[in-house]
Amino acid sequence: MHSTARSQRGNTLVGLVIGLLIGVLIAAAVAIYINFGPKPFTEEKNRAPARPAAQRSTPPTPLPGQPAEKPKLDFYRILPGGESASAPTITSPPKEPVASQQIYLQVGSFQNPADADNLKARLAMSGIEANVQRVDLGTKGIYHRVRLGPYASADAAEGLRARLATEGLEATKVKATP
Repeated sequence: MHSTARSQRGNTLVGLVIGLLIGVLIAAAVAIYINFGPKPFTEEKNRAPARPAAQRSTPPTPLPGQPAEKPKLDFYRILPGGESASAPTITSPPKEPVASQQIYLQVGSFQNPADADNLKARLAMSGIEANVQRVDLGTKGIYHRVRLGPYASADAAEGLRARLATEGLEATKVKATP
């Protein structure tokens, strides 16, 4: 009986040593892999492009009726909480030849001016210039409309409307007389 207890103690000790050695070997292998293996998140100067040149993102091209120059973004004025965010925001649409009826795309109408400013900023990040119009609807209250345009033709407005649909935004055509 005395020898059986000694052999069990020896087996436990051997198992413990073998377990420790296996653990140390695994830890060493992981450390070597981390230190000397591939580094996916470091930037290499001679790395091949991840995408073919045809699939690279390009700045958004202006659509018919949109200005050709790059929009100037001043987030301190666009986002709520800026200097002009407390004052009522009324912007006039870009000057174009006056037609009998002008077509606008209305992307949203909000009672909270901050919501209208957030949508305007989201559109600006997509390269689309929007206008926020403050409108008093009498008993319904004051609303802030987010509109794009005016557009000279329904085709020009429809092209932008399709682009907005791909970005998850629903736009409604609105005809307005000057």
